[in-house]
Amino acid sequence: MRIRVPDYYEQFHCLAGECPHTCCEKWEVVIDEETARLYDAVPGDLGEKLRAAMETDAEGDVCFPLSGGRCPFLDGENLCEIHRQLGPEATSVTCRSHPRFTEDYGPFREVTLCASCPAALTLLLGSDAPLTFRETETAEPEEPGDPWLTGLVPLRDRMLRELTDRARPLQGRLERLLLLALEAQGLLEVDRAAELAALAEVWEAPPVELPEGPGIFPRVLEVLSGLEALDGDWRELLRRAETAEAVPVPERLLERVGTYFLFRYPLKAVNDGDLLGRVQLCVLMVLLARRLAAVCGLSEAVRRLCSEIEHSEENLEALQQAFLEDGGLSPAAFLRTLREA
Repeated sequence: MRIRVPDYYEQFHCLAGECPHTCCEKWEVVIDEETARLYDAVPGDLGEKLRAAMETDAEGDVCFPLSGGRCPFLDGENLCEIHRQLGPEATSVTCRSHPRFTEDYGPFREVTLCASCPAALTLLLGSDAPLTFRETETAEPEEPGDPWLTGLVPLRDRMLRELTDRARPLQGRLERLLLLALEAQGLLEVDRAAELAALAEVWEAPPVELPEGPGIFPRVLEVLSGLEALDGDWRELLRRAETAEAVPVPERLLERVGTYFLFRYPLKAVNDGDLLGRVQLCVLMVLLARRLAAVCGLSEAVRRLCSEIEHSEENLEALQQAFLEDGGLSPAAFLRTLREA
């Protein structure tokens, strides 16, 4: 099987007790079935503590509910008591895999490091070179993939090339991503996915005249304020971003942010056909990172966006729905924002 990862993937290491935003706070730790069975057999005081801590949540998942906003096994040194006493293999799949997002597409697997993790974020923003991806082969057998992948993969490759074409200003590159996604979405909606690869090869941006109207701001900030919030100050950051004066943000770093999201999301259109919505999400994250940088700096802006949106399927789905239903977040509104930038 082919495995694709960001070019900085092998440099990652957990900051453990030195992490300023430990992943053992704020999120409940879900316990997979195999790990739960292991905990049922652990002897002694630790075993009793493990079994007492495990509960079933509203979704039917076994988890460790937070205690004072922290995992009950996070000790005073911000280290995991389970890891210390039983070893890393005794922690749940959730803990062992974080901050990795893994997508299995059948013939290949893609793994990213979520930028909500400070160590992963440092690697993402620690260079201004174009972000690239490495592919390796493993002995793991391939499985059949969705037929759409034969068109979506070259289409995404074209989008990645468009985004990293530094001969154009960033807003122009983002506009081209949206226009390409619009045309590709049209093919998907009439069951012509087989033509995506050819489109990726020959596409030229069409001239577009936009009707008058507002861009996506401040409407998108209002929509985000209505979603589930992980941190209590998130809505205040969004409110401040409505009127904050823009600050210079290096385009090359914003490009890397966009590339990170573009690697993660467009191929997920195999699940529901919504390629355009996922490309809108990628563009939105770049625009929001630039906007929020005026309030809290670029690094913190990206970390908070990933924490509040990427870690919530409900928020991701709500945004996709808003792109479809809210005229203030239409492709035309996005394009107007980009042309005003």
